[in-house]
Amino acid sequence: MQHPIIYAFAVNCSVSPLNVRKHSNADADSELAANVGESGIVLQNLIGVAVKRKKDHYSIFGGGRRLRAVLDQIEQGKLPRDFRLPVMVFANEKDAIEMSLSENYYNLAMNPADACEAFRNMIEKEGKSVEQVAKRLGLTKRFVEGRLRLANLADPIFEALRTEDITLDIAMAYASTSDTTRQASVYEQMADSYQRGNVGEIRRMLAVGSYKGADPKAIFVGRADYEAAGGRIDGDLFSNTDTETWRDGDILERLVEEKLAQAAAALREREGYAEVRAIPAAR
Repeated sequence: MQHPIIYAFAVNCSVSPLNVRKHSNADADSELAANVGESGIVLQNLIGVAVKRKKDHYSIFGGGRRLRAVLDQIEQGKLPRDFRLPVMVFANEKDAIEMSLSENYYNLAMNPADACEAFRNMIEKEGKSVEQVAKRLGLTKRFVEGRLRLANLADPIFEALRTEDITLDIAMAYASTSDTTRQASVYEQMADSYQRGNVGEIRRMLAVGSYKGADPKAIFVGRADYEAAGGRIDGDLFSNTDTETWRDGDILERLVEEKLAQAAAALREREGYAEVRAIPAAR
């Protein structure tokens, strides 16, 4: 049976209490709203039933998130008051509920690798900036940068993510460094280990020879002096600055020694000591 699709005013639509989706995610909802407001497009029709004795009003049984996103953007002035939505109209609530359940139940989440590759294609093939992609999709710049880091994982790791041999969390652990040679080396070492799924161990092995942003030596030297000396920092796009990787441990060690030597010389001169020995230690 064919069901007509009409374009109804969003302000004349309301989510039915019988809508099958009762729970949602606040962050995902805000991203959807921002995307709708930026693009002005609702990609999928809603499922609705005409409200009796209220001309051109519809009760929505499928697509409640899309409707709420549009109404949110209308309220913020991002979309006009006369914005219309495609609504597939059913004759009764029973058929509308059944169709809504089918729409939600058989919805397949996108493979993380495919999603990451799509972000990269938008940047490279469409010539968009990270900021433009983030704004268009209603995401943060940091989120897009994180997905680009995943898209540029060492080939065997990215393929494992695509085939679901590893989880997204494991892929994110490998992406804590942008050094793909290092990634591939650790991935090969971990291949036959019972720790291969241990995110903490993966991060620890990747960090050998480097330091984390929260390390006392990193704090002591400071980001500015370290980078001025040629030190490289991999921002941890999936955590915070405390877990970012200061890749050049040799440079950091040298700067620590130099800074301690300067402090020791100043102390010796000020206090008149014959000798002041500087020993790097965390405590």
